[in-house]
Amino acid sequence: MCTPALLMLRDIFPSASITLLVRPSIAAMLEAHPSIDHMVVYDKNGNHSGWSGMLSLVRLLRSERFDLAVLFQNAFEAALLMWLAGVPYRMGYRTDGRRLLLTESIPLPPDATSVHQVKYYQDLVSSFEDSGKPYTPILHVPKDAEEVIAEKLKVLAVREEDFVIGLNPGSVYGGAKRWLPERFAEAADRIVESMLTQQAKGIAVHCVIVGAPGEENLGRTIASRMRNPPIVLSGKTTLQQLMAVIQRCQLFVTNDTGPMHIANAFGVPIVAIFGPTDHRTTSPFHEPFSIVRYPVDCSPCLLRECPIDHRCMINVGVDTVVRSAEQLVSPLKSPQMRSLG
Repeated sequence: MCTPALLMLRDIFPSASITLLVRPSIAAMLEAHPSIDHMVVYDKNGNHSGWSGMLSLVRLLRSERFDLAVLFQNAFEAALLMWLAGVPYRMGYRTDGRRLLLTESIPLPPDATSVHQVKYYQDLVSSFEDSGKPYTPILHVPKDAEEVIAEKLKVLAVREEDFVIGLNPGSVYGGAKRWLPERFAEAADRIVESMLTQQAKGIAVHCVIVGAPGEENLGRTIASRMRNPPIVLSGKTTLQQLMAVIQRCQLFVTNDTGPMHIANAFGVPIVAIFGPTDHRTTSPFHEPFSIVRYPVDCSPCLLRECPIDHRCMINVGVDTVVRSAEQLVSPLKSPQMRSLG
């Protein structure tokens, strides 16, 4: 969701050298992004752990002699790092008690709690200049990751012309954001079967279940409940390879998670199931997508685990998800689709 602001920053400073200070997983995701020149990886659990690790990072940042730091992150720590690194101009939102550490302290937007995060980041950069250009999230998959996934799908008998439905049933953030596994399985089966209503020889329909390391059992559980055997890649891809898989999909059914935003950056049609999180701030940013949610008084609570009965997710029915998927893919349906199940 930060990539449109990075593109805006590149347009404002076309000849600047732009370095991104990022955690390891984000470094992998943005490795090939056109808006940046360099990356410094902040490994808080490795080389930069503890006070000695932070001082090592500060020395590295000082050696780069940066002129300006734009702090997309709201944390106090981000401003402290830039201050310790001696960056002369430090701009960010006036939040988290860091006002005195910023040379340009930007007031929070009046709608900060409800504005989409893409716009929240863009508003920060527009403090320099607003070109008025339409910026949307974009990502680029490194060539080697594309080649690995192309070969893997080929071995699994997925052809380039086949229709691929991505299923993302997990959430690293916590269980509260997860729709029920048995409903993911039923919805996936019905979507596959809906794509096969026009019986003819030709393009095959595949369902691919993706997920992070640690979500392998979830992927296998859903696969065991499906009538149409899916391809299970949960925990079997690097982040860049996951990006390549998602880029290959023609439909992506997902909880509100990072892979949802990856799919949006690639323009993949998305059915996004929302429960405890705020769809106004973290929904996909541009069409085509459909948000499925059941309004309850306690949502958005933003909790990792539901302390009561998970009503925001339990009340999301399979019919609603399937209808949303059918509406998204109906213009894409081919009369030449068949199942490999």
